[in-house]
Amino acid sequence: MEFGDGVAVVTGGARGIGAALAQRLARERMSVVVADIDLEAASATAAGIEAGGTPCIAVRCDVGLLESVRELAARTRERFGRVDVLVNNAGVTHSPTPAIELSADDARWVLETNVLGVWHGCATFGPWMVEQGSPAHIVNIGSEHSLGIPMSGAAMYTASKHAILGLSDVLRRELPAHVGVSVVCPGGVRTELVAAVRNRPSRFGGAGAPRQDRIPIGMTAEEIAERTVTGIQNGDFYIVTHPPVVELAEERWREVSAAFAAQAPRFTGDEIYDTRELIRRRAAAASGDDRPTGTLDDKERDE
Repeated sequence: MEFGDGVAVVTGGARGIGAALAQRLARERMSVVVADIDLEAASATAAGIEAGGTPCIAVRCDVGLLESVRELAARTRERFGRVDVLVNNAGVTHSPTPAIELSADDARWVLETNVLGVWHGCATFGPWMVEQGSPAHIVNIGSEHSLGIPMSGAAMYTASKHAILGLSDVLRRELPAHVGVSVVCPGGVRTELVAAVRNRPSRFGGAGAPRQDRIPIGMTAEEIAERTVTGIQNGDFYIVTHPPVVELAEERWREVSAAFAAQAPRFTGDEIYDTRELIRRRAAAASGDDRPTGTLDDKERDE
């Protein structure tokens, strides 16, 4: 994809990865909409982008509320008339807590923000991108937690990032070719993610005090933004950034592979249990081509 004079919408764009991506896309000559639940911080980020000569607006948006995301789309349409890149970056996390001890408010806050928030963005801006008919791209910010388990104590955060990967993987198979999809899976990044509790909505218990024991570690948000822009340009689905994270994926695959080898090894004729094969056969039958998948008629065999 080429960015040119398009329009980018970035949720959670006031700080961290969101702000870095908004600034980086602005350098690609894209007009930018900085959306965030913290309008004051979003306005400051937008002002910095506008000072560099790029059209930019700030919009308050609570991604956990569909009506708020729809208002974001309306403001984008009113100001710029189009959308070419959507970055579903807004995300939160709970304090390290065992899964069975996590409060219902924190569980709902994380899942509604991280999962429904991403879906709200896709469901609201996706149809617009489809209708435009021009190259567009949806970027969903996942995590190393999407690929494996780097730590305990983050059950709902990990669950939410697994869900973002699954949602993104289905989405890319459903959208037309001119709308690309990427999921970014970074490891540790020096952001203020753990301070998101200061903006927790009242429906989840209201604002809380950020932890004071934070140690800034990992890559900079600017490094993640640079790699993300490159991934969009290349049309990559997985955008990975931290080399050691491959070990998380490998650990999971080794355990999954061993389980299948021990409990459900492949055997001749096992396609009767293959969901994809059954769906293909059903589709073929509905179209009048009821030949078993993978077989050739005499003409095709001769060719």
